Amino acid sequence: MPIELVFVIGIVVLLFLCLKVKANAFMALLATALIMGLLSGMGGVGTIKAITSGFAKTVQSIGIVIIFGILLGNYLDAAKGTNRMAIDAVRLVGQKRASLAMAITGYLVSIPVFSDAACVILAPLVKAIHRKTHIPLAVLAVSLSGGLLATHVYVPPTPGPLAAAGLLGIDIGQAIMWGAFAAVFMTAAGWIFAETYLRSRPESYYHFQPDAEKEEEAVFDDNTDDLPGTLASLVPLVVPLLLIVGNTTAAMMLPKKHPILAVTSFIGDANVALAIGSLLAIVTLGKRMGGEKVLKIMDATLKDAGPIVFITSAGGALGAVLKASGAGASLAQMVINTGLPFILIPFVISGLLKIVQGSGTVAVTTAATLCAPIASSLGLNPILIFLASGAGARSCCHVNDSYFWVYTNCMGFDMKTGLKTLSLGNIFMALGGLLATYVASIWL
Repeated sequence: MPIELVFVIGIVVLLFLCLKVKANAFMALLATALIMGLLSGMGGVGTIKAITSGFAKTVQSIGIVIIFGILLGNYLDAAKGTNRMAIDAVRLVGQKRASLAMAITGYLVSIPVFSDAACVILAPLVKAIHRKTHIPLAVLAVSLSGGLLATHVYVPPTPGPLAAAGLLGIDIGQAIMWGAFAAVFMTAAGWIFAETYLRSRPESYYHFQPDAEKEEEAVFDDNTDDLPGTLASLVPLVVPLLLIVGNTTAAMMLPKKHPILAVTSFIGDANVALAIGSLLAIVTLGKRMGGEKVLKIMDATLKDAGPIVFITSAGGALGAVLKASGAGASLAQMVINTGLPFILIPFVISGLLKIVQGSGTVAVTTAATLCAPIASSLGLNPILIFLASGAGARSCCHVNDSYFWVYTNCMGFDMKTGLKTLSLGNIFMALGGLLATYVASIWL
């Protein structure tokens, strides 16, 4: 059977299992890998070997990193370190520019904390600032979402970009640097949309849920007596990122046998760096949480991280099958024949997956998996796939995305207003990410 047809059948099977059957993404990815391997002529033994090999390599590269990344985020959340970041951002730029403060806060907080959880945590602060400054609630909420959703798809150790980096064979330090770069464009696009378009809408443009206005009014309180210090909140997040990026930088600038590399390659390894970050969180914030809660968070983290590791590794299994079957070379030729710029391919694939099935993490991971062999065959830098996939994964946040309902319920908007604010803003965010990908392609 032609490999192009096998690829199309695989995509149809994957979407059918996820959308129609409502199968778990882990099972759907493994089933798709098995079907594509058998249809491509790899045989049963060869297909299973590719699946297990791809699964094992992915677990090896990102399994521990995902666990410690989620653990770090859970500690910051439990100790209210995220609230400290938000209030500091407001103080930095002033209440009149509170929408910019929300964008900055979202950008930082969503690196260690899932965007859904971060929105729930920060929603009361957004409402309080709205009542204090009279800035339209949607302007603040979409600005916050711009930052939250940008680093959610771009900056490790968030699981989606971390998985994409592992599947594409990208050094995690480079993924952080380029992802942070692209996330600035994406965040800025969301903030500009909120400030220019939403700021000028009349009050009648926004509609709230019937019981939304019955909530007790929140008051903006910048009293930080009940919050951890700025340094204590930032150190567990910043130190591991600096260690990872420092390792990447040292490897690029120093000779291979330089003695400093023995140190940087150890402490800058993503597994070790995030373990250090988690330990720093216990040291700086542990007293606020208490020893019992520290241990409970560890147990809860393993439950949270397990499904993510499994789904990501199943994506690695599918990628291994695509590579072993020769799909990469064939698809690369198809791309050349279309005449389309290559960066649009992962952007479109990720965008369609996001629109259809709702999960940005699944979209960016699957797009990276499908496009990795194409980039290898064309000799292109995989970072471009990484950035374009992340841009596509922000193409539209609507009713099949859990964040959409978190956003509307936390802010009190009805569904129509959610579509007119968050969903519309996501289109501009995706274009911001695509622009960042184009800028990056000039140097890569």
